[in-house]
Amino acid sequence: MTQVNELDGAKIIKQTKNDANQKLSIMFFEEKKGVTIEVPITALAIAQYEEENEYYVFMCDQEWNVHDDHKLESIEEALAWAEKNFDITEEDWL
Repeated sequence: MTQVNELDGAKIIKQTKNDANQKLSIMFFEEKKGVTIEVPITALAIAQYEEENEYYVFMCDQEWNVHDDHKLESIEEALAWAEKNFDITEEDWL
């Protein structure tokens, strides 16, 4: 299992395991000519940019590519948001 220290220039504070068998969500992206690509979200990471006070929950694929994020005011809000939206509990964070 690969862990990361940084994503998109933000320092990782917490992350879940990133396992292909763990599909937290599916994202759909429309490409050219109406082709839709399905991307499984297999991990979450809570991160913070050095110059910001807010926290981000990054939604990542198996290779830790960030496909979406959600900005929150505190680490507690980020943890609660991940639990509410992805059923991630304290035990799931590394």
